[in-house]
Amino acid sequence: MRPRMRLPGLSHAGHESASGNGAVPVSRSAGPDADRSANHIIRARTEFAHAFGDLARGKRNWQLMAFGLTGLLTVVTLAYVRLAASSRVVPYVIEVDKVGQVTAVGVAERMQTPDQRLVASQIAQFLRSIRTVLPSAASAAQAEVVRRGYAFVAPEAASFLNDYFASPANDPRVLGARLTRQVDVTGVLRVPNSDVWRVQWTETERSTLPGGPVRTTAWEGYVTIRLAPPTTAETIQDNPLGLYVTSVNWTQVGETAPAGPGSTPTPGITDSNVTSGAIR
Repeated sequence: MRPRMRLPGLSHAGHESASGNGAVPVSRSAGPDADRSANHIIRARTEFAHAFGDLARGKRNWQLMAFGLTGLLTVVTLAYVRLAASSRVVPYVIEVDKVGQVTAVGVAERMQTPDQRLVASQIAQFLRSIRTVLPSAASAAQAEVVRRGYAFVAPEAASFLNDYFASPANDPRVLGARLTRQVDVTGVLRVPNSDVWRVQWTETERSTLPGGPVRTTAWEGYVTIRLAPPTTAETIQDNPLGLYVTSVNWTQVGETAPAGPGSTPTPGITDSNVTSGAIR
């Protein structure tokens, strides 16, 4: 008799029955137990997907929130920087009595239309700053005078002054080595119904040479202005009215004979060195 081969998972009785009937042996445990095992695997996979899916969705939501807060913080920072850069000066008027005690305090109201006398004074200061020539030894003072003149010049007019002073015949640093020029404004009148002002002044030039002549000339010019209230402390100090010159033209209208020893003008005190100019 040939020995029988045992198959795992099958009982002896089952083998005998299968051998006796000639059928293929089948495991009896491949039914409900296998289904339960498959269900456990599916549930485990589902729980795993839910757990890590929630983590992924939460991570994405936090990323979106972080990006949004970063953008908001950037906008707020830029707004604060711009606000700090455009700081405004609010003037106050303080009234005191004879002994220095404060009696009243209030915010100074903005002057809508400056008094014409103040405008005339600022125009006169502009012309004095532009036309005055100091000795070459006072180069720092000359630079400060020119800087104060530029404080009244609008951007569209600054190009003319740059070209005007670029010429050695008009450069106060060059002229200061030969002469000094004193400017005396004699009249500033507004042209009716316009922003144009008529200015009259005299210029007295004195040679830096010992015993040099003195030359006096009369000038007339027209200045167009624009008013823009100042918003910074620096502008208030240099240009309190916010007066800006947009165009100016001037011309010499008269001259007196040179005074002093010798009537022949020295080099540097000639008509070619005192020219008319115009800002367009």
